[in-house]
Amino acid sequence: MRGWVAFTALCCVLLSVSPAAAAATDADWARAALADQYELGSSLPLRNAPWVGTHNSFNSKAEMGETLSNQDSNQQIDLVAQLDQGVRSLELDVHWFPSLRGGIGPVVCHAAELHVGCSAEKPLARVLREIADWLAQHPDQVLLLYLEDHLDNEAGYDAAAADVESVLGPRLFRPKAGAGEPGCVPLPLDATRAQMREAGAQVIVVSGCGMGTMWPSVAFDWSKTHEEERPRGYRDLPDCGPDFTREDYDGKLIRYFEDSTQVTQGASVVGQATPDDGITPPTAAAMTRCGVDLFGLDQVVVDDPRFAALVWSWAPGEPRRRPGCAAQFDSRWYSLRCTRRLRVACRLPDGRWRIPSKLGTHVQAPAICKRRRAVWDVPRTGFQAQQLRVAQERVRAARVWLRAHAA
Repeated sequence: MRGWVAFTALCCVLLSVSPAAAAATDADWARAALADQYELGSSLPLRNAPWVGTHNSFNSKAEMGETLSNQDSNQQIDLVAQLDQGVRSLELDVHWFPSLRGGIGPVVCHAAELHVGCSAEKPLARVLREIADWLAQHPDQVLLLYLEDHLDNEAGYDAAAADVESVLGPRLFRPKAGAGEPGCVPLPLDATRAQMREAGAQVIVVSGCGMGTMWPSVAFDWSKTHEEERPRGYRDLPDCGPDFTREDYDGKLIRYFEDSTQVTQGASVVGQATPDDGITPPTAAAMTRCGVDLFGLDQVVVDDPRFAALVWSWAPGEPRRRPGCAAQFDSRWYSLRCTRRLRVACRLPDGRWRIPSKLGTHVQAPAICKRRRAVWDVPRTGFQAQQLRVAQERVRAARVWLRAHAA
């Protein structure tokens, strides 16, 4: 009897998974799925390409050490840790300030008007080197770098531009002079991450227009090509309100950011600002379904549950079958035997989904779509996945083959 009990206990140990192990598995799945989604979005124009990002990415003790401004932090982990978690858009506030670490110059600091709050923060060049070192180890990755500029005068902008040039120069996707206002080049919403890679670039810098001639040579002006809000009463599909219309989502880069700092909350208490709802996992999932392009998350931690909420493609734990072929069921993806016969996700020239009634294997899918004057395709954003789900429901197609594999 004791032997049977011992055998049963051993089986339970072997078959059970500890909470820590399960959490690690979930986190690994989320990172892998986000990496897949990043690749899918790399062929999309910037007006529709999703980016996982952080707000005031630098503002943490982990990144800056003990300073005055980061006593009220936006983040918990440093920049490199954020990038390792799957973040692909960083925000740095750049001030022209007499830093205690090297005289007046461009420093990365979270401050109010007139640079109030800056103290002993890192110079811009030093922070950029951390990013450049990470990029050197990940040559296939492209980052969106938002430099919120508080540089006061032409000397400040020239110095900051010189730092960007010296550290990131070979990796920059550069503005081309001659577009938009004199000296300013608007963010090219038709450009793609794939095109940047082909050009040998890994960083696209966005900011305001700035002053002088050097700043517009390294930073795109995104003041008229993007819209942003903090989340207040965000509504899921089909509304996706209250801040933007579908025309806005389709025509500009849409950014949502949260602000958890005590300064912001204090201003809200005295009526100088309205607090936001935060980007919780349910809100992140809703925004993903609606097609929000850029997230500015606060208080990001290792294995942050919001990363899993940003996954709109593979179902939890998928792909289980490797190698296998991807099929969408209820807007999520599952890996199946490629020889199964299913209906197929076809995309028409106008972007709408068509699902023919003919069944076929994964290898037969391109021909099935071609006969319907469409192309076999795969959703590249959470919103596209929802559009496909609606098309499936319309024709009662529970599962459809996608142009994707489980490698």
